[in-house]
Amino acid sequence: MNLFLTGGGEQENFYQMDKAFKSALPDGARILALPLACEEEDHEEVLDRIESTYSSKGVEEISMISNVEEIDEEQMLEFDAIFIEGGNTFKLIKALRHSHLNQSLSKFVQTENKIIYADSAGAIALGTDVHSAFLGQDADEDHEKLQDFRGLGLIGQWSVHCHYEPEDFQQMQDLLYSEGYPFLALAEPAGIHIHNTQLEVIGKAPLEIVAFDGHHTHQPGSKIDLDL
Repeated sequence: MNLFLTGGGEQENFYQMDKAFKSALPDGARILALPLACEEEDHEEVLDRIESTYSSKGVEEISMISNVEEIDEEQMLEFDAIFIEGGNTFKLIKALRHSHLNQSLSKFVQTENKIIYADSAGAIALGTDVHSAFLGQDADEDHEKLQDFRGLGLIGQWSVHCHYEPEDFQQMQDLLYSEGYPFLALAEPAGIHIHNTQLEVIGKAPLEIVAFDGHHTHQPGSKIDLDL
């Protein structure tokens, strides 16, 4: 498992994490962008930003899929990395379920040397539950009227909260006890890299962990073993 997650901040906050992501790519890498969480009129802007950030001599191709019906699992596995853009978490979850890409992404991340880079809503969707998208000043609206708030569950028991602010803590603690899932909470300048069971904080702000054994803060540069 090789995951890069951001708290949804500006791209310039993640220079070190983008550098680590690019160094993890093989020569001749192929990157697939999934902008399923944002509005269709923003898709080209997403592609432009990803190309300007990640294009290099070592990257052979950057492609984007706007229509989830256009790709199957076999095609997805031909890529080395998938970038899941932020936006509305509930819109993203519905699209992934409708296309069964949720199952394909699970297989992708378990395949050796494959990488997922997930921003904001993309990071939340990788967790075990997406109720955290309701929290905070930048809360998502559930226009999809979901009845099932399960995420992809790619990081074990953990849920992810993005755009974290200290005033979100009580709501997170309430969710911890009502839903039973601990949190990896990322402020906008915060980013993490999860490689197998090791987590490294790479962004400009600390990682906050809200779990049954308490609230823990891990500064940038910290490395911890993540209980999966």
